[in-house]
Amino acid sequence: MQIEVILSVASLTILGLVPMVNPPMAASLLLGLSKGQSKSYINQQAKLVSFFLFIALTVTFFIGASILDLFSISMPSLRLGGGLIIGAIGFKMLFPAPVTDIPVGKQESIAFVPLTIPSMCGPGTMALIISGAVEIASLSDDIDRASVYTGTVIGFAGVSLIALFVLSMAYPMLRLLGKSGIDAFTRIMGFILVCMGVQFGIHGIIEIVQEIQAM
Repeated sequence: MQIEVILSVASLTILGLVPMVNPPMAASLLLGLSKGQSKSYINQQAKLVSFFLFIALTVTFFIGASILDLFSISMPSLRLGGGLIIGAIGFKMLFPAPVTDIPVGKQESIAFVPLTIPSMCGPGTMALIISGAVEIASLSDDIDRASVYTGTVIGFAGVSLIALFVLSMAYPMLRLLGKSGIDAFTRIMGFILVCMGVQFGIHGIIEIVQEIQAM
């Protein structure tokens, strides 16, 4: 394997994915959904998100396109479905149900849904990764693909570590804002998520209409 190729691909992967994954947004979502939870719970969710994110990115890279083809799922459908999920989560944050005490050890995990999918590994991230996988598969034979694949996976690990660091800062922010601050912040983030979900849905519908018109 070529070390310089591995390092170059890993760096490009991190630089390309971090803005799409958007760890600060996920940290804000974790902050809004963690009212009344302990520090250990929040740190546990941050670690789980980092692990799930690495798995989701890797699986999407290697077999994402095959899975979509297997179930005949188009990218517009993926965008529309992701938009509905994000919108539903945002609506719950904007109009929260009365908070009840959750017994210790019985907190519901939010690491995989919604923090990993669709927040950090949503339709846009998946589309970017799948298109990158297609481009790598079409590289000429004189390029060491093993180095490219290795660098890409290392890049996924780097993105996951960055996400872990950013999410681990959610608890200090939780203490800084206080109960009233968190409540206001949660509603603001809920409104933003509803808007994001609507935008995802609009993009999905537009792409579906364009596909129909192209037939």
